[in-house]
Amino acid sequence: MRDTLIFGATICLLLAACSQEPPASSSPTDWVLTNGRIYTVNEEQPWAEAVVIRDGEFVYVGDNAGAQEFATEGARISDLGGRMVMPGIVDAHTHPGQIDLIRYDATFTATKRDAFLAELEQYAAANPDDDWLRACCWPTQEFVSGNKGPDRTDLDPIFPDRPVWISSSAGHSFWLNSAALDRLGLDEDSQDPRFPIAIYKRDETGRLTGWLKEGAGWQLMDEMFEIDQAVHESSMRAMLQNLSEHGVTTLYDAGTKEFSDRVYGFLAGLEEKGELPVRYEGTYRISTPDRRKLAISEMKRFRETYGGERLQFNTIKLFMDGVHENRSGALLEPYADDPNYVSDTTLSVEELRDFLIELHNERFDLHVHVIGDLATKSVLDAVEAAKVEVGEDFYPRVSVAHLQNIDPGDWSRFAELGVSANFTPWWHGFDDPDPVGAGLGAERDGDTYRARALFDMGANVTFSSDDWTLNVLSPFLGMQVGHTRQFPREWLTKEQDREAYRGPESEKLPLPLLIKGYTINGARQLRMEDHVGSIEVGKLADLVVLEQNLFEADPYDLHTVKPIAVIMEGELVQGSLN
Repeated sequence: MRDTLIFGATICLLLAACSQEPPASSSPTDWVLTNGRIYTVNEEQPWAEAVVIRDGEFVYVGDNAGAQEFATEGARISDLGGRMVMPGIVDAHTHPGQIDLIRYDATFTATKRDAFLAELEQYAAANPDDDWLRACCWPTQEFVSGNKGPDRTDLDPIFPDRPVWISSSAGHSFWLNSAALDRLGLDEDSQDPRFPIAIYKRDETGRLTGWLKEGAGWQLMDEMFEIDQAVHESSMRAMLQNLSEHGVTTLYDAGTKEFSDRVYGFLAGLEEKGELPVRYEGTYRISTPDRRKLAISEMKRFRETYGGERLQFNTIKLFMDGVHENRSGALLEPYADDPNYVSDTTLSVEELRDFLIELHNERFDLHVHVIGDLATKSVLDAVEAAKVEVGEDFYPRVSVAHLQNIDPGDWSRFAELGVSANFTPWWHGFDDPDPVGAGLGAERDGDTYRARALFDMGANVTFSSDDWTLNVLSPFLGMQVGHTRQFPREWLTKEQDREAYRGPESEKLPLPLLIKGYTINGARQLRMEDHVGSIEVGKLADLVVLEQNLFEADPYDLHTVKPIAVIMEGELVQGSLN
């Protein structure tokens, strides 16, 4: 395989050298980079040896001989020394604005129910207090079987008076005791924001259990907890720096909970000072149906108040369902541990169709969180219906994120409808313990995250980090797990099977597809493919220089890769080429 790639690269280089048109006249401001193994992600010229950058754009992509014509007096010359170069990376779904919004008072690590409750008891004894306890993370798989969930009756004896808010590890569920419910004014008469997704969970008698799902919890966070502004802003800087150091030049922020003005005000300040290291697509997040009515006007306000050259607002985010961990993912067939329950979608097909027509009229795009196959099908049905009503000039680019389960009958519809499929490859490893296995059942649990199936159908498949934890943001971690369907082996305990991988085996993605999903396909999702995503004459000069050739690296070492240099719009923004 590697020999074939290298041979193919050589042939492409020769063809490029023969077919390259004569270069434009040279300029003393040119930056000539030669002797590289440049993977362009341009199907018409996949490999090159050299590029020339002028005024932030590529003016030449080809062989060394052609590049020498630009090496005039005053031009900057850099020898890449045979290193691999690839385009700047597009992270098509991440969350810089959410890092350190909530600072936990305590983090609990037990993965079994009894051990977790024992941890809480030890903490309560050692830390008597009457103020809020904000904590993480209760082991979801130990409590949600049968969609019953955790109950405040377990917390109340441990914390009879102190209000307690404990997040699940994924941040989609929250467990509160009676004192916390009282402090928030929640009781049996409280109306769920969107049953059965964003809810205050009740038992069979109608009593609140203290389990809050999805938007029912998110909408309360800004009311409950003060944000340490200095910590939050410092952490946002650190996350943006981390992404930039790993080659990300463009990203889509898929939501900042209820803190948009705080986040975008800070980012606009960074851009004004020339300190925003990436192109940053902001958003407005619809987590409950009522927020749909505000989305367009808020996006217009964000544009007017915070928009700039790098910080822009073009795509609205919609949660169409929840997650399987808390049984709010919308399924076509019932959950295995709750045979009468499939959950539901935030908007109906008709409501989403109408919203898409609004977006068409206002010229906005839409990015949709979906986990279950019912949610996916509903989005595709709504897009199809909106296109029928609007006609050929339908404006919105729709992208669908996560896609844990997809009805095979819908695979071809992504390409047919022009809907991008966004995956987070570092999620695609084998989970042990499995937080959703009991809910999905063995067959569905072994048939998830079918990115290769969508690639094969011609869909625009994109990739992302979808997190705000620094050690999982690297796109090269995503490439490794997407390729192996296994987490890095140093993440595993001695008891875990080092050879186990998430099925099906056919979904182990080849490296060229992974790179494509992190570059030109992501650019296409964000309506930027004419400017970034590949190394071509006329595009912005974003590129990543690697010490190691990805095609020759051990697949189990990809997560350790870090660029030696990152260039954005012709400027060295990270590392060195010395």
